[in-house]
Amino acid sequence: MKSIKQSLVKQLTTLITFILFIVLLFLDISVDTYVDKQFDDALEQKGKSLVNLISYKENSLQLTMLTDVMTAFDRTENAEYFQIWSNDKLLKYSATLNQTPEFDFNRTDLLLGGHIITETNLPDGESGRVFLFKFIPASDNNSTDIKPPIYLVFARSNATLEKILILIDIVFLITAIGTAFFIRYLVNKIVSKGLEPITLLNKKIREIDINNELEKFIIDHPPSEIKTIIDELNQFLIENRVLLKNEKRLTSDIAHELKTPITELMSVSEIAIKYPENEEVMENYKDDVLSISTRMKNIVESLLLLNKVSTEQFNLTMVDIDLSDKVLCILERLAITIPNFEQRIKTKLTDNIVITNDVFSLEAILTNLINNAIHYSPEASKVTIELNIINDKPKLTISNIPLQKLTPADINNMFEPLWQKDNARTSETHFGLGLAIVKTLAERANIKISVELKGSDLITFSVIF
Repeated sequence: MKSIKQSLVKQLTTLITFILFIVLLFLDISVDTYVDKQFDDALEQKGKSLVNLISYKENSLQLTMLTDVMTAFDRTENAEYFQIWSNDKLLKYSATLNQTPEFDFNRTDLLLGGHIITETNLPDGESGRVFLFKFIPASDNNSTDIKPPIYLVFARSNATLEKILILIDIVFLITAIGTAFFIRYLVNKIVSKGLEPITLLNKKIREIDINNELEKFIIDHPPSEIKTIIDELNQFLIENRVLLKNEKRLTSDIAHELKTPITELMSVSEIAIKYPENEEVMENYKDDVLSISTRMKNIVESLLLLNKVSTEQFNLTMVDIDLSDKVLCILERLAITIPNFEQRIKTKLTDNIVITNDVFSLEAILTNLINNAIHYSPEASKVTIELNIINDKPKLTISNIPLQKLTPADINNMFEPLWQKDNARTSETHFGLGLAIVKTLAERANIKISVELKGSDLITFSVIF
C-alpha cells in the first residue's frame, strides 16, 4: 500500500530538484558565458593596447616597448604571443616566438578595422585564443606615403580559463547534489508536520469508544480539510450509535417477543403434564400449542422477510400496475379473514391510475398499511382509503382513528422494528414488524411514505408513487 507521506516527499523532492537543476544549469551557463566573455574582452583589450604601441616614424614601423605590457611576452609559463604582419611579411614578433617566429595562428583576411577572436593551438602545445586585428598604424607628421594595412596577431593560453570553468561546473554540481539532499530532508520535515493532524486523527480513531455517547473526535485547530473529515466522522459516530442502540433494542425486543410464547408454551405443557387425566386441560392444550406456535411462526417469518427485503439480493421486477384495481383486490382478500371488513372500509378511488413498480412490494406495503389501520382502530370506526392525482403524482391515503392516544414521538418511532404503543398487547399477526417492512420496501421501490397525526383522533398514512 502506497504511503501518502512517501508519495508527497518523492513528488515534491523530484519537482523542486528539477526546477532547481534548471535554475542552476542556467546560472552555470550564464557564469561560464560571463567568464568566457571577460577572457575575450581582456584579450581584445590587451591586443588593442599593443596596437597603440605600434606607429610609423620616419617611414619605419616602430613598437614602443613598455615594460608593464611587454613583461608577459618574456615568461615561459602562461606565455603570451604576438606577431605583426604586413603583405604576408612578418615584421615583428614576441620573444616567446623566438624559436617559432612564423607560427601559424590561423590568420584570416579581415576588413580594415576589423578583428576576430578564435580558438587555436599555441607553440607550447597548449590550447589558447588568438586576437587578430587589421589596422593602419599612426604615423608622424612628416610622413606622406600611403602605408599598407598591418595585421596584429595576439595570443594567450586559456588553460587558466578552462580550469576556472571546470571549477565553476564542479561547484554548481556539488551545490545541486547537496541542495537536492537538503530539499528532501526539508520536504520530509514539512510533509511530516503537515500530516500530524492525520496521524493524531488516526490515533483518535483507534481509541474512540463507540458505546460512550459523550466521546467524539476533537483536534485543536485542525486544517480545513481535516476538519471536514472530523465533522463527517462525528456524524458517522452519531448515526452508528443510533444504529447500535436500535440494534440492541431490536435484539431485546426479538428476545422478548419469542420469550413470551415460549413461556406460554412451557406453562401449558407443564399443566398438561401435571393433569393428564383432565379432558378439558388436554383439549385446550392442543389449541393453545397451535396458537402459540402460529405466533412464533409469524414472528420468525416476518423477521426473515424484513431481513430479505433489506439485502441487495432482493430484486424488484417492474411492471405496469393499475392502482385502483390493485387496492380493490387487496381489500377483497382481506375481507375473507377480517370480520365486518366491508362495514369498516370507506373507499374513494380514482380509476385508470397506472404506475410502474414491483407487484410484491406494492402488495406488501398496501396490505400492511390497511391491515394495521383496521387492527389499531376501534371496531365501530371506519378506515378511509382515497386514491387521487396530486401534483401530477398518484397519491394513496389511508386514514383511521387510533385505538390509543398517539404523540409526535410515537409517529417518529412507528416504523421501527418491533415497536408497539402497548407492549402488553399480544396478537398472532401483529407484533410491530409490518411498518418496518413497509418502510424498507418503500425505500427499495422508490415509493414515498409519510404519516401525519391530526390532533389525537385521526392518523393518516400517505403513499406517493
